[in-house]
Amino acid sequence: MLIVFVGVVAIVVMNMKSGAGQRDWSTVAPHAPPPPRRQGSLRTKLASLARVGPKGSDGSVQPLDPEFSIVLFEDFVYSLFARVHEARGGDRLDTLGGWLSDNAIASLRKMGTPHAVKAVVVGAVTYESVAGVGANSPRVRVTLGFEANYTEATPLEQSYYVSEMWLLERDASVKSRPPDDVRAFKCPHCGAPLDAVQGHTCSYCGKVVNTGAFDWVVTQVKSRAREQRGPQLTGTTEEQGTELPTLKDPRAQERLNALMHDDPEATPLALRKRLEFIFHEMQTAWAQREWQGMRPFLSDNLFQTQLYWINAYRQAGLRNITENAHITNLTLARVTRDAYFDAVTLRVHASSLDYTVRDRDGQVVGGSRSRERAYSEYWTLIRGRGVQGRPSTRKQCPSCGAPLSINMAGHCTHCQARVTSGEFDWVLSRIEQDEAYQG
Repeated sequence: MLIVFVGVVAIVVMNMKSGAGQRDWSTVAPHAPPPPRRQGSLRTKLASLARVGPKGSDGSVQPLDPEFSIVLFEDFVYSLFARVHEARGGDRLDTLGGWLSDNAIASLRKMGTPHAVKAVVVGAVTYESVAGVGANSPRVRVTLGFEANYTEATPLEQSYYVSEMWLLERDASVKSRPPDDVRAFKCPHCGAPLDAVQGHTCSYCGKVVNTGAFDWVVTQVKSRAREQRGPQLTGTTEEQGTELPTLKDPRAQERLNALMHDDPEATPLALRKRLEFIFHEMQTAWAQREWQGMRPFLSDNLFQTQLYWINAYRQAGLRNITENAHITNLTLARVTRDAYFDAVTLRVHASSLDYTVRDRDGQVVGGSRSRERAYSEYWTLIRGRGVQGRPSTRKQCPSCGAPLSINMAGHCTHCQARVTSGEFDWVLSRIEQDEAYQG
């Protein structure tokens, strides 16, 4: 079972119910008691930046940020977290001063400034509060909880598990930048290269850019836990939350219908086949501990997580194996549509043999060769808004049609098109555990 939370990782091949209709997902009535209250509405509340705002002279709503994308925001915070902790190495936090307040930098320096920080992997991000999303609000504030792993070199290397709280703020009037600019970490005011931002000021435009007037700025960082702990590759971890009812957005089916209206080929059956294809390729790549087979189908952040675990297993001389994997149920959980992306989240129930063996002697050091393990996870596929066509199940570049060969950066080695951002077809963006998923 593919687990991107901070812990043991494994992958299964998916086999959706063949009887799933063209417009309906199969479902199973929940028998477990309802889960504890979760703040699923917080994500939706933040996403409404693209829709809420004051009324104009004609009485129509003027959205605060009509091109705000929750997909891009989450990509941004994952990347920012990794970059910030890498910049603690060598005390280089000032290089990201455009997105950090003095208070945040001081808190981060208290965590230490080792020679280097590497292998930063975010296991989970949860929304803890969202404030200021309203027609007349001057400032938007988002509190996020992070769980992550990283390794510090001082010069001896030590791996850590960490839990942190970050508060991000920006003016409500800020307009989101397009995807390429969000991913590039340029001056948020003039777009100058990152090295032009010295401390909090851009040397090109002369603006102090960490005020929240141009982009998100981290104003508070709090360390909640920091434990000397490497990746957990052996032993057996019991599943949590598998019996919980599915957290389903009440508008999910409505939005899926709207997606199918815009693209009649984006049917549940077509998405099922795309998922089956992706996970078959991931299973093969995982068993071989090679990243090339899964790279074409994963977003950048998810790929970095999988690469971390592949390398961890290889370096430890271990191999995770799954057998007889099969899907027992698939449920539509959420559909999100914004200016740049369509995103479909599915809850997948599955079962398989799942065990880990040592390379040198084949000894089982985790899991079981004989007892199947049932589990469920929430998977999110994304595709560029406006992209149309039947989801592919062929090992061909979606841009040039050449045999699939994608480099680590996500570009086709034949035509150089970037195929892992959803610009051509659906790619896997997030995998969330039941106990962490917020809806």
